[in-house]
Amino acid sequence: MWPFQLNVSSAGRTTPPERKVLFVIICDKYCMVTVHPAELHLTFVSNNQVYRVTGSGVSTFEQISGEQLVQWMKDHYDNITSFTELENPHHIHFRVGEDASSPENCIVQPGFNARRYLQAEFLVPEVKGCTRPSAKKGKEAHILRVQQGPAETSSQPVEVKVTVVCPEAKPLQDLEILLILQSQANVTWNIDTQRTVSIMASGKYRITTFFSELLDERVLPDSEQGLIGLAHQTGFDDIASYTDIPSATHVTLELHRCEPEVKTPPPTAAQHLKTVNIVQTVFNLLPPWKCTDDSIEIVVPKMNLKDLNDYITDITLQDPRCRAEQNQTHFVLKRYLGDCHTKLESGILARNKLILTLASSLEKVEVPFECSLPLELRLQLYRTQDFKWPSTTLLEVNKATYIQVSFRADIPQTFLEVKECSLQIAAEEPQQLLIQPVVPLGQAETILERTEATLGRELHHFSFIYSPAGGGPFPPCATLSCRVAWHSNGSTSVETLEVTLQDTRPPPSSLGIEAVVGITFAAFLIGTLLTAALWCIYSHTRPMAKLQPVSTNAPASESSSPNHSIGSTQSTPCSTSSMA
Repeated sequence: MWPFQLNVSSAGRTTPPERKVLFVIICDKYCMVTVHPAELHLTFVSNNQVYRVTGSGVSTFEQISGEQLVQWMKDHYDNITSFTELENPHHIHFRVGEDASSPENCIVQPGFNARRYLQAEFLVPEVKGCTRPSAKKGKEAHILRVQQGPAETSSQPVEVKVTVVCPEAKPLQDLEILLILQSQANVTWNIDTQRTVSIMASGKYRITTFFSELLDERVLPDSEQGLIGLAHQTGFDDIASYTDIPSATHVTLELHRCEPEVKTPPPTAAQHLKTVNIVQTVFNLLPPWKCTDDSIEIVVPKMNLKDLNDYITDITLQDPRCRAEQNQTHFVLKRYLGDCHTKLESGILARNKLILTLASSLEKVEVPFECSLPLELRLQLYRTQDFKWPSTTLLEVNKATYIQVSFRADIPQTFLEVKECSLQIAAEEPQQLLIQPVVPLGQAETILERTEATLGRELHHFSFIYSPAGGGPFPPCATLSCRVAWHSNGSTSVETLEVTLQDTRPPPSSLGIEAVVGITFAAFLIGTLLTAALWCIYSHTRPMAKLQPVSTNAPASESSSPNHSIGSTQSTPCSTSSMA
């Protein structure tokens, strides 16, 4: 016997406090008990451990059963209201208060109807089944034989629920089910199912899902072989289950049937080559790559991929860590030119590969690409001295800003010389010179050591600190420009960069510390003087108090004369009278 759960509830009637409710539980392992409502004061006696009992006493005794147990309870508790013996219950619902009286003698008898106060759920321990070699797949019969008690004479409803489930995958859809329900003629079957089920039942039945009317009864064989033969005659050679069930009000038939797993065969060499050609053609017709002076940018509109026979789930470069981010419309990737296994040829050509993952087979498709690097003079602004990528266009006021002048050329030994750099503030004239040939113009400018060529570029670095004249306000934008000279042909050129000025200074205070201290001292002095003046005025103008004798009059007597009460006040016994 496995652990079971006992749920005790009230029938809605008030149990007299002098009436004690005792449960004697015999279980092989342990049982779990819940009481609702908690006001029910119950006592439990068990041969084993009882869990989750709230507000109830628990005691144990040695295991006995049958008539011996009945006699033991009579000896210890005088009488018995009900005695129930269940085999392998899963869940028991018991309602106390249905019957306030007790029978004089408790006689144990089989087939006793306890539905009024007790319901039990069982897991059927044994289900039979047989399949003929000629059985068709996806076509099965289920036979339920319910043996109701002989004492039942009126119509007995039995709820039957049929479900098809698959916890791991999708439930099987193409399943033909025959349901044979056999019991006494007075049983009414209420069938709850979301599937199309062929039904053969003794007694009347209805399908509750469609609110159908009761369908007429029919006579079914009253034997196992007869019911199996009936299924075979109907064309169902697979008897998936045959179950004998004792008296029941609810039956659940849960069928675990899953859609077969469809395994896609790996693509052949010819199919793989065809897929690769299609993908490469689409990407070469609409190349999504672009090379800048120091980065590679990939922008793939998803609408450009609609002509493919498959869906792309992932895009990376040769280095799988360089993965594109995607939204509803695009795949987007931007990486530093020196990362992601990008190769540079002659300093002007970048090579890499796009690695595309197809959704259907998770197959990887490579799309090699190359792009030319711009042969131009570039001016870039950085926040730190290590010139860490990426660059920025934000110039912070009163903080060091680092400038990089770079040039890439396809002609070897093409050197440049930075002649001068300046900052043009929109509201200021003339330009503010920062450096002249190899010489800074002030302490705020520094020419850094020349850096070796990086990514095939010639680099020049310097830094400066911009402070607005007089510490006053400044416009939001400025233009940084550098003029360079080419050693190859002696010509000069100018490169500019539009920057945004950002103030890093703390907001100016409207009053200095000296002003705050002065105002505080002045307020204190004025308050002191004002207090002294008020005291002087008060001391010279207050009237002198004159002491006068006060005559003591005898208490006024009670009188109805109006003249006597004029100018006087009456009082309670706890106060005195006084003259006005």
